[in-house]
Order: sequence, then structure tokens, then C-alpha cells
Amino acid sequence: MSREPSDRAGGSRRRVAQPAERSISSTTLLAMVVPVLTVGALALVDPRPTEDPGEPPRSAPLVRTTVVCPPALAGGDDVFVLLAGAGAGDDAASSGGPVQVRGRDRALDVEPDATVELSDRDRVVLQGVDDTAPGLVAARRSGSASTACTTPWAEAWFTGAGAGAERSSELTLVNPDGGPAVADVTVLGEDGPVEVPALRGLTVAGNRSVTLDLAALVPRRDELTLHVRVTRGRLGSSVVDRFEELGDGARTADWLPPQPAPAADDHLLGLGASADSRTLVVANPGADEARVAIRLVTPRTEFTPTGLEEVVVPPGSTTSVDLGRALSGRSGRGVVGLRLVGDHPVTASLRSLVGDDLTYAVGAPPVSSRAVTPLAPGPKRLVLSGAEQVTSVSVVLRDGRGRQVGTEEITLQPGQGSRTSLDAAARSVELRVEQPVRAAVESGPPGLAVRPLQELAVDREVPAVRPGLY
Repeated sequence: MSREPSDRAGGSRRRVAQPAERSISSTTLLAMVVPVLTVGALALVDPRPTEDPGEPPRSAPLVRTTVVCPPALAGGDDVFVLLAGAGAGDDAASSGGPVQVRGRDRALDVEPDATVELSDRDRVVLQGVDDTAPGLVAARRSGSASTACTTPWAEAWFTGAGAGAERSSELTLVNPDGGPAVADVTVLGEDGPVEVPALRGLTVAGNRSVTLDLAALVPRRDELTLHVRVTRGRLGSSVVDRFEELGDGARTADWLPPQPAPAADDHLLGLGASADSRTLVVANPGADEARVAIRLVTPRTEFTPTGLEEVVVPPGSTTSVDLGRALSGRSGRGVVGLRLVGDHPVTASLRSLVGDDLTYAVGAPPVSSRAVTPLAPGPKRLVLSGAEQVTSVSVVLRDGRGRQVGTEEITLQPGQGSRTSLDAAARSVELRVEQPVRAAVESGPPGLAVRPLQELAVDREVPAVRPGLY
């Protein structure tokens, strides 16, 4: 007979271990549940941007503005500061007060429509806050040369710079803020883009400036175009062009004004009466060949002289054209500017050499309602063009204390230009227009200086926003 196995051994009972019941701790439970809930919550979030593309930006009063003036040239250190006052129908305009001169621990007390003169050879940074933010403009004069002081731009184009032995240019970057700023500079030559590693990732310390000599960085004899693109912070950029004939020849310098962006239809105003040489420089930053027609603008009409062909600019390059013959003699009589019409956006400048004086005319941006600029004493003229329909331009001249010393109404026809002499004693000029026009101020003799006029900034654009989560 078989026996069942016994649970006893040696007279004692052997215990058999039972498996323990498993439990999930609260920490483990949270580690599993929280990620699931988070993913579910994110799935319910609307990922669209907070800016509403369906609504246009709203206009808000300008409460802070910065204006940067480049260092002076030899022969003068004058900076003219103007605070444009309220005009008829303006909701936002300056009511006067202190304008801070950054880095100099001082302030200028500027009255509305008054022009204040400041002497300083170094860079000058002006800041207007609240009441002095709208309408703050400035200009610098050194000898016969003059340039507008500008607000920091994210991008700027300088067309016609040099890096040779006889003609060379210097690029100055001014950082008006306390933190560092970074910029990349692209160079376009006659044969296409020029690789200059030293111009990539340029860092300018807070409240400092950097000056770069192109002849030392990229020595070349051809025409160059500089594209300054700020990738961090803010920078005020300027270029000084110097012409020095070898030996004991003429030596002169002037600022090469910037352009904010390429354009397919542009007006280069301010040619003066005559010049020993005229050189048109055109840059094409695009990937396709650009063809640009040149039209001469006079008080009667626009026309293209016989024999003046289109300018063909290869992609990513800079091209120069001698316009000395077209702008002299019978065809150049009464010409106040050039109009460039291209099939692709380009940048351009017209370089004129009158004796030992160098000057530049660049594209004048449209003025849609109001423009104001300070003036230096001496002869000067207002040049207009670019009206798309019959337009009335109101011109107001003021002395240094802001008092009116002259007014004029100019009717501008489409396809026509205008050059009007201004009172030599006037210290500022204000334009009011019904429709967009292009405008520039010529000053001299002695010499010739040209400054394009820009729309007066009295407000800022604020994008329409909505809640990011709903």
C-alpha cells in the first residue's frame, strides 16, 4: 500500500511560504498618472500664435526713441537736434522737455520745433522718453558734408563702398544699449558675394562702437555693397567713404547714406548743378539677374536719354555705370534726380565728384504725411519727385527758436520733379503731403551735401494679440 507524502519530518510540521500580495505605492501611481494628464492637457491647448494675423497692427503713441549720430569727419563736429512739435490734426507729437545724451551724463532742454546745436566729435546717442519721444530727429555736419542721424535699424544697405588705395570706406557700428549686440555683414562685389569671415558675428559691447576699415579687411578695387543685418540687440550703422588721389591730389570724404531695403522703383534725388564725374552703383541681392531702366527726372518730365541702356546686374553682385555724359550737356540740363525701375528689387547710389568734394545721392523713401529735418546755416534746396497723382506739398521753414520764417505750397505732378531754394537762415524744414512723395535736401556751396527725408515717427505699430491658451 502506498503512503501519501507526509508533511511531518522528524516529528515537526514544515511551513510552506505563501506568495505576498503586491501593492502599488502612491509615488509610483503619481509617476504614471501625471505624464498622462499632462499630455492630455497639452492636447487641448490651442497652439496658434498669440499675434492675430487677421487683425492689422494698432497704432500707439511713441513713448521711447533712440537716435544715433556717427562720429564726425575732419572739419566740423556739429550735431543739430530738433523736436518736431504738434501740427494741425496731430494726436501725438512732442511737447518739449529734456532729451538725454547717452554716455555724456547730460540732457538737452529742447522746445517744440526748436533746433539745438551740440558740439561733439565722437558718436552721439540721443534718447527721447514720453513727451520727447515723438518727433525727435537730428543731423550731423562736418565741413561741407552732412548726414542724417538714424534710429537703429535691423538691416541696412550701403551701395558703392570702396576698399582700394585711392577710395576706401569705413563701417562704424554703434551700440546704444547696455547689453552686447551682434551683426553679420555681407559683401557683394562685381563678381558676386565676397567671403569676409572677419565680418561675421561682429560683437559690439554695450554703449560702445566698432569701426572697420574695409581696405584692411577686404582689399579690392571694385565697387562693393554692404548688407548689415543685426542678429542680436540694436546697432546704429554708418559708412564713411574717403577719396584720396595718389601723390598730392585731392582728398575728400563724405558719408554714404544707408537704405533700409532693396526696391524695384526708387528715386535718387539731389544731384546739384554740375559735377566732374558721376557714377551710378547698383546692387542686386537676389538670386536672379536684374534689369534696371534709368530715367532722368526734371521739373517737366521723366525721360531716358538716347543711348542710355538698361543696367544688367548679375545675381548677388554690384555693378557700376558711368553717367557723366548722360548728366552733362543738353540731356542733363535741369535734372534733379534719377528714377530707377527694375524687374527685381535693387539698391543704388549715385556718387558725384565736384572738384575736391565727394557726395552721394541714395534712394529717398516715400513720405506719406509729414517729414521734418534740421538744417545748417547756408544755401540749401528742397528736391521733390515721385508723386503718383497731383499732390500738394506744404513747406514750412522755421528759425532756431521754432518760429516760422517762411511757407510755400508746391504742386507736384506725376512724372515730374521739383527743386526749390530755401531761406539760407532757416534752421528746419517741415513737409506735409496729401499723397506719398520722395524728398531730399541739398546743401551748399561750399561743396554739396544731400540728405533724403523720411517719414516723421510720432507713433508705433503694436500687433493685435489674443490669449495663447483657451
